[in-house]
Amino acid sequence: MPIDDGPITPALVLWTAKRVITAHSEPPNPHRATGRCMQCRDNGCDMLSWAIGVLKAHRRDPPAPHSP
Repeated sequence: MPIDDGPITPALVLWTAKRVITAHSEPPNPHRATGRCMQCRDNGCDMLSWAIGVLKAHRRDPPAPHSP
């Protein structure tokens, strides 16, 4: 059964990208047999590539103007 916690917001996408990058930068954990990334074992991870792209795009985009 899928989990539906609500809409996918830009903040949620950014948070998810940061978690993916954090998972790849943490030291290996003996409790996780695959090492740092459970998906790719830190070898050419598509999730990491996606996360880096999200953060680069976020840094490149100008902030939205504030309404008075």
